[in-house]
Amino acid sequence: MAGRLLRVVCGGVRAIVGGDVLRTAASPAFLTRALQPLTGCEQKRGYAMRLELTEHGIVWRRPEYVPSWKPEKSGDLEPHKDPDETLPRLCTLPTKSVLDEVDDVTKQLLSLKFSSHKEFVKIKKYETMRRIQRHQYDTSSMEVKISMLTVKIRNLQQATFRCKKNTFERVRLLELIDRRKKLLKFLRHNDYKRFEWLIEELNILYRPPPRYYRWITRKASLKNLVRMHGMALKKKRLAEYQKTLELQKEPFLREKAETLQWIAETEASLGVPVTVPEDTRVTASQTSDTK
Repeated sequence: MAGRLLRVVCGGVRAIVGGDVLRTAASPAFLTRALQPLTGCEQKRGYAMRLELTEHGIVWRRPEYVPSWKPEKSGDLEPHKDPDETLPRLCTLPTKSVLDEVDDVTKQLLSLKFSSHKEFVKIKKYETMRRIQRHQYDTSSMEVKISMLTVKIRNLQQATFRCKKNTFERVRLLELIDRRKKLLKFLRHNDYKRFEWLIEELNILYRPPPRYYRWITRKASLKNLVRMHGMALKKKRLAEYQKTLELQKEPFLREKAETLQWIAETEASLGVPVTVPEDTRVTASQTSDTK
């Protein structure tokens, strides 16, 4: 290794010069002269220290992390709503005409009031499908699939809010959200009018995927905040300077009118053609009088 490598070992200095090891006494003068190149290599400072920025009112806090399963991230603007308890079960809908003729106690027993939560979800899916489907026998179109996924997602979101430690349901919910995003992207690409109608009916906020992902870091955020602070300071100082110029405008116009008048009178007294146009003198004098 070309050059010198100095190390302090047990009170002495070991110098390696061209492969030869020399041991000398650790005198203060020798150490000062030997370690002088090393003391000049100070550690580089970062972009800006927090204290230097807070003195100018620039404070950055990391944004709160929002999980992907929450409605504000998944785009579900409407929570899950259970249907009316007086509605009959889904299995009794084919016999609805006969069900209307039975007594109230039987109707209540066959209603959703004494059924499980699974029956509520089935009725909700059925109502949503009837509202979205293109015709009576439409059960597999893209819109119906998205609406069924939306009912499942909102139901699982409600369950996840009640029990956040249920990892299985949370993973299943994330898979359903990703599947719905893929279907929405496909429908948006192929039939945009149908896509707009569907997200309005289901009350969904669709966010297209970004072109590239960028991590939120403190350094980049501080750069943006400093840039915004500089622009705001620049606008403020320009506004103050503009006010100062507005205050100096009236005496400047008055002095300009007097100077032009003096130049015109001097040129006329000397017999020289007047170079100052008359309309310029009149305009300057009128402006000074108005101000």
